[in-house]
Amino acid sequence: MIRNLGAISYTMKRQLLLLFSLATFLGIGSCTQDPEFPDVPSLTFREVEQSVITIPNQGIAESLILVLRFQDGNGDLGLSSDRSRFPQDFAGDFADNMAYHFNIVVKTYKKNTAGDFLPLVFQTVPVSYSGRFPRVSTEDREEPLEGDIRYTLNFVKATTGNFIKRGDVLRFEVFIYDRSKNKSNTVMSPDVTFTY
Repeated sequence: MIRNLGAISYTMKRQLLLLFSLATFLGIGSCTQDPEFPDVPSLTFREVEQSVITIPNQGIAESLILVLRFQDGNGDLGLSSDRSRFPQDFAGDFADNMAYHFNIVVKTYKKNTAGDFLPLVFQTVPVSYSGRFPRVSTEDREEPLEGDIRYTLNFVKATTGNFIKRGDVLRFEVFIYDRSKNKSNTVMSPDVTFTY
């Protein structure tokens, strides 16, 4: 009986050793290095999600979600809306009315009757839908990041219906800034035909 326990114990040891070796091999084989991206953010335009919605107390709106793929080597993308947790996102050049307060810049172009895209203007002022997108990572450590930014634009017919009408074709030119004030490349959306 003692020999049998020894044999079982030996067999179990071999199985455990084999299992441990297999787990170690799989663990090492599945380890990947972090991707290497430049610290200057890079964008590609993935798509525009389009729908017509009703906004309470405002009415019908054309809702567009600009989906942008980003890569950034140190992960310093986005600005917080939490002034108490990230006061640095509202100070200096990031303060209200300062150069980097908006970290996503969206220029709008409208197709004219000749088929050319010209900057969209309202009463001689170019229309901009720039804003702030939130921090991609809430950690303050440098790490390469890749993912999507989903930036929503709602065009309320009651307020934009004077200069954007059903059948108008728009394009959006977009770039972003990281918290180091590096400017990404500029990307252009596909054509968007308004349906409201």
